[in-house]
Amino acid sequence: MTKEEILSKVLDILEVGKPDMEDFSNRIKYQKIIYLLQTSGPSLGYGFNWYIRGPYSSPLAHVLYNINDTTYEKSKNITFNDNERIESLITDFKNKLGSDIDNVDYLEVLASLHYINKSTFSGNGEFSDLKKKLLNVKPNLMQIDNINDLVQRACDDLPDYN
Repeated sequence: MTKEEILSKVLDILEVGKPDMEDFSNRIKYQKIIYLLQTSGPSLGYGFNWYIRGPYSSPLAHVLYNINDTTYEKSKNITFNDNERIESLITDFKNKLGSDIDNVDYLEVLASLHYINKSTFSGNGEFSDLKKKLLNVKPNLMQIDNINDLVQRACDDLPDYN
């Protein structure tokens, strides 16, 4: 199996479809979904660093750009080793995110808070410290109308993402 086939299968299980990398919001969405998925269980082998819009993986972006229609359709027939457990972990993650799986602002805030919490506060950050740090390193988030609600909700949800 290629990296493109494996990632396509994961995206299919998540029901987010074949990556549309022409749309900038989608590129953010896929990056944050895979980052959060890896924090919740199955590692796909992508390392992340801090970038302008939060956690980012260049190798992941490369693989996402290389997924074509044929690869995506072919991947639907793939089964993983320990397939039932892996599909269950991915499905549980999808259910945990619920409709937020398509909310790019929420995904960016949640993934960024998670990254900041782990890298700056060793996973023990308090809400006020996390919010202050997040908005300090990502002032563009202040343009979001409901940013305070998103940050509060994301902080409340952080424990669900290890």
